[in-house]
Amino acid sequence: MELLILVCICVVQNIAIFFDNYAVFNLIANHIPTKTASLYAKKQQVDFVSRGFLFFSPPLLGFALTNYDLNFLINVLLITSLISFSITIFQSFEFIKKIRLSYNFEFTKYFLFVVGFGSIIFSLHLFAPFYLNILAYFYEEESLWIVQISPALTVFSTAFIVYYLDPTIAKFIDNKTGKKNTDIIYEMIAVRIIGRGLIVLLSLLLIKVYL
Repeated sequence: MELLILVCICVVQNIAIFFDNYAVFNLIANHIPTKTASLYAKKQQVDFVSRGFLFFSPPLLGFALTNYDLNFLINVLLITSLISFSITIFQSFEFIKKIRLSYNFEFTKYFLFVVGFGSIIFSLHLFAPFYLNILAYFYEEESLWIVQISPALTVFSTAFIVYYLDPTIAKFIDNKTGKKNTDIIYEMIAVRIIGRGLIVLLSLLLIKVYL
């Protein structure tokens, strides 16, 4: 039963991760002036599928919290994050090849700040339920309300995406001058890869400290 729950969590979470990446990569890679609106509509549909699978993670994690030990919860986080990190790297490089981006970009202070801050945000994005269920394990009496904080934590990652990433991507797409700022695209890729990598590092730290 433990193996089945672990597999189910990994599957639904990483399908959600795959479609979350695919939604924005597909929008940028295929944008042309005559189809921009329809591509935005498709992005919303893909995001809906992503969130649909994501909604299965919290109840599965809740079941794991009430039936298994800390070792199981941390291993689930590690295995799931390793898969999501690998998926994100693969999709990112396939995306770069598809739109034929060069590998030249400038490491300005602004770029490094956005990537650093965004990576922390993306280490939280879509993974808040994992952290909260592990935290709830240590505070059993408070666990009922701790696991309910997930939507509040998600606000921070959603705000970064909605108020920074999405508008900058929209500007990239809408730019008709022929000279587009590709640093915007590298920011989007970097925060996803590094953010998912931070989750793996956190998982390994938890294993070293608690297991």
